[in-house]
Amino acid sequence: MISILLPVRGENMHDNHPSLPEFKNVSLEDSYVLDIAVHPGLLTLKLDLLLLPRHPRYRAPLPGERACFRPATVVFSSVRALHWTGQSVVKAAIDASGSADYGSVDALITLDKDSYKILGDWGEIIVQSEAPSMSIDPCPTD
Repeated sequence: MISILLPVRGENMHDNHPSLPEFKNVSLEDSYVLDIAVHPGLLTLKLDLLLLPRHPRYRAPLPGERACFRPATVVFSSVRALHWTGQSVVKAAIDASGSADYGSVDALITLDKDSYKILGDWGEIIVQSEAPSMSIDPCPTD
């Protein structure tokens, strides 16, 4: 059985899977992937995460900001297997400020109770692990 945590483009993008509360009211497909790190037993994605207005840590954008973005980390722990395709085409985009990103998370799909598929411009990762967790860095005003 396949259940989608985050729909692919063209569907209702902000309707996140209710079994992962920390992914509720965020938009992975409108966030920026800043880094992907693989270590024994661990997969980590560093994000500039877009918080939606109903997220408890949302704040109105400051002048010059287009939305509420916060640094965040998505962690897949207890990794038993990992397959990453499309790495050879990964090139960071550099914005006007000189910051680099690798695009967005286009989809996060549950393949079964401990297998996940993550898709983006940076490739496709299939990982067998614990359910992903996400931590959002505190805002200086939090």
